[in-house]
Amino acid sequence: MLRATFSLFAITLALAVPVQADPPPAITCSEGASGKRHCIRPVSFEADVCLQIEAEARLNGLPPGYLARLLWQESRFDPNAVSPARAMGIAQFIAPTARLRGLADAFNPAQSIESSASYLAEMTRRYGNLGLAAIGYNGGERRVEGWIAGTGGLARETVDYVRIVTGHTAERWRDDPPIGLTFALDDDKPFQAACIAMAANRRVTPLAVPEPPLSPWGVQVGYGLNPTRARSAYDALNPSCRRVAPASRLQLVPQPRRGSLPPIIAARVGAENRSQALELCRAISAAGCICRAYRN
Repeated sequence: MLRATFSLFAITLALAVPVQADPPPAITCSEGASGKRHCIRPVSFEADVCLQIEAEARLNGLPPGYLARLLWQESRFDPNAVSPARAMGIAQFIAPTARLRGLADAFNPAQSIESSASYLAEMTRRYGNLGLAAIGYNGGERRVEGWIAGTGGLARETVDYVRIVTGHTAERWRDDPPIGLTFALDDDKPFQAACIAMAANRRVTPLAVPEPPLSPWGVQVGYGLNPTRARSAYDALNPSCRRVAPASRLQLVPQPRRGSLPPIIAARVGAENRSQALELCRAISAAGCICRAYRN
């Protein structure tokens, strides 16, 4: 029976870049059917996170070491992490995936660990093994399904990611999945002791000042590779268009791209609903500018 062990720190691939800071001040909890299921306290963050990782892993039929390795690779257990692609929190959910999974606050580590474990278990059942689930978690379901079917490839980030998390290549998981893996964090320590020792090396990003909420809909009038260029695209509109679409309603909306590419920043004028967005876009077009209505 194949049994693989490897050092968690042999290779590192930073998906989010945290900086030194104090732990989050508030107690965060996950919500079970009968009330709070797990709570994470700043004063015992490492122990609480590791207890929840083990509990959620066992509840969802996952090896605790596998879930711990994946979350460590995602964020270094940083509950405030934000990646260049706008993935958020300890489990690095992007906003659309968080909505699909019913995760209201990606910066709540207790809720995020719960959502991460259930999502990985679901993909493990769907794709057949833990390695393919890790590929889906990092690269997206469409990407892993295309790769399994032979109609697409994997980004270099995902290739490295699955090897770091599982100790085996993506091809191995697809073509000849290993069996008997323990995913032990340390052969000489039980999971909790090894997990807490690993978590002691975490770093925490300070919480950013919250941005104003986006309007439900937006009329896109330009874009850029960063907020400055996106704002410049709006400023380049002719005066008639800017009168119809005032700067006071301008919102800069990140749009994720495939792989590890940084998001494109869309310059959109806020609207409350689809009808209002279409009406605004027609007015902008009549003023001589190109636009398109999108749901934010």
